[in-house]
Amino acid sequence: MTRRPFPLADQVPPELSSYILDFHWDLSLLHQLELPTLRVPVCELAGHLDLPFWAYDGRPFQVTPYQVAGDPMLYREQYERTMAADLSHPLDVVRRPDGRVTILDGIHRLLRAELEGQTAVDVRVLPWELVDRIAVRD
Repeated sequence: MTRRPFPLADQVPPELSSYILDFHWDLSLLHQLELPTLRVPVCELAGHLDLPFWAYDGRPFQVTPYQVAGDPMLYREQYERTMAADLSHPLDVVRRPDGRVTILDGIHRLLRAELEGQTAVDVRVLPWELVDRIAVRD
């Protein structure tokens, strides 16, 4: 069986191409994994907040978390999700072969942590060698 391709691959903007996994993965499979948890400075992950991960007006990849923070009335849905994000749950990231860390789940939590002035967040780290464990297969 092969990995199922990422369903929105044709809509991913160039600035996200090195962040979005090129295959469809399952959040529940990710959450089931026993992974080490580290405390990571928010500033080490803050670059994610400048990227258009979030949908707006029914279209994916339209708005950055920092844009949401800058205009919570315009981006009300994403702002409300941010403020409802449960910071007791760690973010899930993958460490890529080149050492870069990419957030898989938790960008709303990261933004909330930054808005609240937190300097660090808990992060579960998925090593690249285990990435197939979250892949959806055809």
